[in-house]
Amino acid sequence: CSQKEWCRGQPAGRNMLRRLWSAELPNPGRLEEMKKEAQAILSPDVFDGARFEFNKTLTQKFALNHTVFMGSSAMPASYEFGANFGDESVLLASRIDMAGRLNGRVNCQLSDSWLARLQAQVSPESPSAASSLKLDLDYKGSSCCAGATYMGGGLLGGHYMKSVTPALALGGEVFYHLSKHVRGGGAAARLLLGPKGESVATAKAGSFGNVELAYTHKVSEKVGLATELQYYHGQVCTFGLGYEFRLRQATFKGLIQSDTTCSAALEERVSSGVNLLLSGQLNHKKKDYKFGFGLVIGAQ
Repeated sequence: CSQKEWCRGQPAGRNMLRRLWSAELPNPGRLEEMKKEAQAILSPDVFDGARFEFNKTLTQKFALNHTVFMGSSAMPASYEFGANFGDESVLLASRIDMAGRLNGRVNCQLSDSWLARLQAQVSPESPSAASSLKLDLDYKGSSCCAGATYMGGGLLGGHYMKSVTPALALGGEVFYHLSKHVRGGGAAARLLLGPKGESVATAKAGSFGNVELAYTHKVSEKVGLATELQYYHGQVCTFGLGYEFRLRQATFKGLIQSDTTCSAALEERVSSGVNLLLSGQLNHKKKDYKFGFGLVIGAQ
């Protein structure tokens, strides 16, 4: 008989498994990045005072970064220096400030499917990097992503995300604290909506009663909307609504939160390699107001 007739004679469960593991399904990405579209809109670059950044590319693989914060009434002036090195298989990134706090990150592409990531922080208050250490090992398949995580203090975790249809991906995560003997987990779902998948809805629920919902809608090539709801076991419930406008030379983002905080950020390309930054944030309830002005020289 033909292949089509043979498939008709198979049990429904077997046919469903064949579809689930089909290589034609898209890769859903890591579970921790499943709401990246919403986070990109709901995270405007808000700062207080003046900030100046200078980026210098020395070679195709090595670049330096200088950041000066002029400070405000609530934050003193500071300076940060960064150095980045990257090629096809390795990425090294580091930043150090005037207080001696050093942040480092290493990404190593072991193969086409395996990626190792390491993050650590060292400061005068905590000279050992063991407490801030984070080690990730990620696997990327044709239609799935899996990974294991170790964090300083003895926290072990694992996650898995699988595309079950071209529009729907399901996943889960587990963790265990070695010293406190605390275990938990969660389930997650990511759904693409619209003819071209221009809208994304995500949901995540944990074993401790936490629920996170997010939705992103691309109105047009230049306009995007996003909303997010976070509920933590009856203690904290927050809601945010954000929007983004992408113009030819500028990007504007705004965010309204349930605690009456309103934020806005503008990044405009004034000339080749020079970007202007403007940001503001206000909270009428707390009477907290912030305004930031910045310049980025050597912007990509």
